[in-house]
Amino acid sequence: MDLSKIEETRDENQNPEENLVFHYSRAERLKRAPKIVRDYYSGEFKPYKGGLLKSLVATKANRLLFVTIVFTFGIILFVRYFGPEKKSGTLNKVDVSASAFSYDDSVYASVKFNEAGKKVKSDFTEGVPVWATVTAYDKDGGAVAEEKLIGKYEGNELFLRTTFSDYDIIRIGAVCGMGEALLSLECPVEKR
Repeated sequence: MDLSKIEETRDENQNPEENLVFHYSRAERLKRAPKIVRDYYSGEFKPYKGGLLKSLVATKANRLLFVTIVFTFGIILFVRYFGPEKKSGTLNKVDVSASAFSYDDSVYASVKFNEAGKKVKSDFTEGVPVWATVTAYDKDGGAVAEEKLIGKYEGNELFLRTTFSDYDIIRIGAVCGMGEALLSLECPVEKR
């Protein structure tokens, strides 16, 4: 590009900022632009249509991130279903959960039988006897106290509750029964 013939200033203007002359050429600018920019202005640019899975494994960094996410998700599922704590479960198509918390010098433990679904609620209209044996464990894993709770489940929400004196109880275990079915639950004691 020959710049010798370009007039750079105008003599008739007294203001120095107005003496500059600016020449813009899109063709000159696009010659030095990256290929993606040149393709965009020429109309040849085609957006990436790979899909989610292809974009997740397109580069090494993306593959590493994808494998890490899958591995972490697998660990979470493994711990959730095979881990040591099992706070809830199903007993004769009824969801059952255990919870415990300490307040002042007592530990309050409860076993909750949730409301039955519409399809099985008719099975419990006459009432079914339920029971729960709640055991309190200390930090060494030894049983400190145990109490058996009895109730009648009629398809509505039912709580079986008990209170223990706090002898450094850190975990509650509950063996629940409904008819012939048994369910074992465990939960830590929350400090409040």
